Amino acid sequence: MSPRNENIDSFWDIGDMLPSRPAKKAVPSRASVPEAVPVRVNVGEPEPEFKILPRREREIRKEPEAREFCPPSGFIKKVRIIPWPTDFSFYTKFRNDALRYFDREHAACEYIYFFSYMPQYDQMTAAQVAYYLYWRGEVRREHYIKADNSYLFLYIYEIINLPDKIPPQTGAVLLSRLWRAYREDFRYLDKYIGEWLCDYCLIYGVEPDWQALAAFSGEIAGKVSLPEFYLRGDELTYPLIRSLSSYDYRKSKYYAEHHDAFDRHIPAAAVQVLSRLVAPAPEEFGVHPAKLSRDGFSGAVACRAVKCKLELTCFPLRRSYEMKQLVTGVIKLCENQLRAAFSVKARFSPAGIDERLVRAVSEYFDAFYPERSSHKRRKAPEEAEEAYMALYEPENKGPADIKRALAIEQDAWETAALLGEDSDEEAPCGTVPEPSEMPAFAGFDDAAEGDFAALVSALDGETRRALVSACRGEFAAFCRAAGRMPETVKSRINELATELVGDIVLDDGFNVIGDYADELFAALTEYKEDTD
Repeated sequence: MSPRNENIDSFWDIGDMLPSRPAKKAVPSRASVPEAVPVRVNVGEPEPEFKILPRREREIRKEPEAREFCPPSGFIKKVRIIPWPTDFSFYTKFRNDALRYFDREHAACEYIYFFSYMPQYDQMTAAQVAYYLYWRGEVRREHYIKADNSYLFLYIYEIINLPDKIPPQTGAVLLSRLWRAYREDFRYLDKYIGEWLCDYCLIYGVEPDWQALAAFSGEIAGKVSLPEFYLRGDELTYPLIRSLSSYDYRKSKYYAEHHDAFDRHIPAAAVQVLSRLVAPAPEEFGVHPAKLSRDGFSGAVACRAVKCKLELTCFPLRRSYEMKQLVTGVIKLCENQLRAAFSVKARFSPAGIDERLVRAVSEYFDAFYPERSSHKRRKAPEEAEEAYMALYEPENKGPADIKRALAIEQDAWETAALLGEDSDEEAPCGTVPEPSEMPAFAGFDDAAEGDFAALVSALDGETRRALVSACRGEFAAFCRAAGRMPETVKSRINELATELVGDIVLDDGFNVIGDYADELFAALTEYKEDTD
């Protein structure tokens, strides 16, 4: 190869043009911990006593453990307090400022307006700080002078964030009395203090000033997310009962005429019955405990030291379908008693109500309306049948009259067919018509009026006879003999009854509901046959 082409490939090698790289240093293994290395400050001087220590893992802060306790009574059975799971320092400065201002006071000074959505000390002017310190000093002496809501919330945040300076039992009392003093001027305090006072007491296991709250705690129970806290001694309040019920008696068509009695007795009876029977043993009535979770001091300025989560085991009154159904049924039972007292025919038929509640409601109204059912006293089945059959007995009008006797006999056979009675004797040929050929009812005379009269008139002959059989306790047997399904006939009767009377008249056992037995019996007996 010619010398000219000897190093032609080296033309493309640019390695010599690149800067040289420093040699890589050996990296010690993470698995091994380096030994401490002595350091010499100045050459020629003795070795110092201190050493550069090896790097250590950052020490993890030990969090306080979760704690729990069982309240002495009430619908809340167990409380578990869990430290806040995440680290944050948003309101650390607020706590530091609260500590700095805690012991400061100020002389009386002129009121200065202050507003902030999340009030804090560094948002105030010098004049506002001065008035806050003066106002706070007066409040500590239970002298509640003029203030804006921002001053109130600043003081509330101060109590929440300083449990080390303000003992929790004292803090609960301060919050209770502050609430009582200013709630008429600032009604939205119910929403905020109602929640925060509950959290405060549950976290520290203390009680609010129940005496201070006595005037409105029942009202609060119907507004807050955890009403069970404010139900002291397992006693239900009517605002809470009203919030649980799906039926409002004030919307009844009979309320306008009898509103005084309705407003007086329905709330009182409901509170008495539910507090005496249901509250001490909710599980006996199908209300079972459940676990709830909530964030402590939600929406408040609260530093991490006081922030936590709450896990509660309680009877969730507002979240329980069984409780809502039970309360609604009791309200309707109470209205039924007043309807009976005022001779209103239509009644509710709440399903699944415990017999103990029915008796307790009735006992309450016995004290106020003892004669409410006297005009509708239930007759024994034997008495009812005897009275019914007496209507068809011939009057004694003197010596026997063959023609009249034959007419009576004919009427007797027609009556037997109407009542669906079984007879061992065979009817004379051509004298007893088939059920389909029975004479129709012409209707009631002018003296017989009312919803039950309309119901009897609306039924066809066979269905009307089925209803007569129901009064005699033979409904199912009559339907089977007529080749009709009892359930179908019952549904037809109840549909018409709901439309015309306002309630069903036959229960699941094909029996006439006791409250309507007398009226229905009277309507059936007063109905006239068409003789035209």
